[in-house]
Amino acid sequence: MTTVNSSKTALVDRGYYWKPIDAGASIGVKMQLINKGAGVAHAGVYTGDKHWTHYAALPTFLKDD
Repeated sequence: MTTVNSSKTALVDRGYYWKPIDAGASIGVKMQLINKGAGVAHAGVYTGDKHWTHYAALPTFLKDD
C-alpha cells in the first residue's frame, strides 16, 4: 500500500521493506542503499562498504508502460 508519510515529505510503500545487509547481499550490482542511522538513501553499486546497513531492489516497470 503506497501512502504519503505523516509529515507529507515522502511517498512510502508500506508493503516494501529495506533488507539488512548480510552475507547474502549482492555485491557489484546497482541497488538502493541506506544507512539506517543517517536516514539518507542512495542508488548505487554495493561494494561491501560497511557504511551501508540496508538495501532494497530497484523498481521495474509494468508491462503495460
